[in-house]
Amino acid sequence: MKYSGIPLIETLSRGWLQAGRNFVYPPRCVLCGEDQLCDGTNCGPRIDQIAPLMAHTCGRCGAPVGPHVETSSGCIHCRKDRFLFTRAIALGQYQGPLSELILKLKQNPGAPLGVSLGNLLYYRHQETLENMNFDLIIPIPLHWTSRLYRSHNPSTLIGEALSGRLQAPFDVNILAKRKRTPAQLGLNSSERRRNLRDAFRVRRARRIQGQSILLVDDVLTTGSTANAATQALLEAGAREINVAVIARALGQ
Repeated sequence: MKYSGIPLIETLSRGWLQAGRNFVYPPRCVLCGEDQLCDGTNCGPRIDQIAPLMAHTCGRCGAPVGPHVETSSGCIHCRKDRFLFTRAIALGQYQGPLSELILKLKQNPGAPLGVSLGNLLYYRHQETLENMNFDLIIPIPLHWTSRLYRSHNPSTLIGEALSGRLQAPFDVNILAKRKRTPAQLGLNSSERRRNLRDAFRVRRARRIQGQSILLVDDVLTTGSTANAATQALLEAGAREINVAVIARALGQ
């Protein structure tokens, strides 16, 4: 992983923002009770209870597959999709305790879960993440109207946790959602793609020229959201996009 310098003012601003967040949401892992810098000693052993290991996953979309399935061109869940991102990794499948935690994460009192789940995502994929040659971590943004009634963006909290673990640059100001879209729940793949067409824009194109980016979200279902964001980043000059999520849901 490469490091690209961040202007001092951005570094200070992010530090102040994190300090404020820590004041409102004390940086304590809600899974193991340790502070934000817990090393997995307590919550790490619980990872298989929270998110059972997917022994074999698609190298393209992160979905669980059989042990002898060749996935260089995708799997049954994504082979027909024209993804622009290189690959996706997930903490686990969207089911059981992990799906319940994701639902709590989306609620206003669920903000502390973002750090804890981000830590577990790092814990499970530490070697893969540390070997990825990315320059920058960017979260999937919310539309500004959503921020009026939600205290946090789950993707931002997860990205902040990964940034801290990996000591990697993190920026919430590059990618913006420029139109409010109806909920994706209940839509099929083609409807989701239409729903998100031109939904994202890049505000600081010079910042990502030639950069490899880790795009962070809470859930990947059909990949339409990640793909739409990836398209905006690539068109603005990014070199490559990989995706990291907490849960991989198997959509239509």
